[in-house]
Amino acid sequence: MRYEYNGNLLEDKRVDLVSKEIVSKYPEISLDEAREIAMLEGRISTSPTLEIVFTRLYNIMLIMSYNKEFVKKVYNDLINVLKVNSNDEKFVDYYNVSLEIANYLDNKREFPFLEEV
Repeated sequence: MRYEYNGNLLEDKRVDLVSKEIVSKYPEISLDEAREIAMLEGRISTSPTLEIVFTRLYNIMLIMSYNKEFVKKVYNDLINVLKVNSNDEKFVDYYNVSLEIANYLDNKREFPFLEEV
């Protein structure tokens, strides 16, 4: 997925750009859902970091949590991102969130909110 610099854009333009990036990777997501996801995301003013990538994937799963099969697809992408970034200082925090998402996928809990983990 692309994570284009959008720190210079007004909110509507930023949301449009991020929505298109999301739908290009996951065409199963409607444009309305993609806009909702994009509104949860902050501006991107640097090269993509683990935090930026994790946040977008997490937000996609949060909004799409009504569809566990789709969440599984995004979750697999999240796990691959974590594997590549295992040396990142925030890895442990994000890994713990991923464990709670796995519990959600195994029907052991509701979808986790970041504040809970």
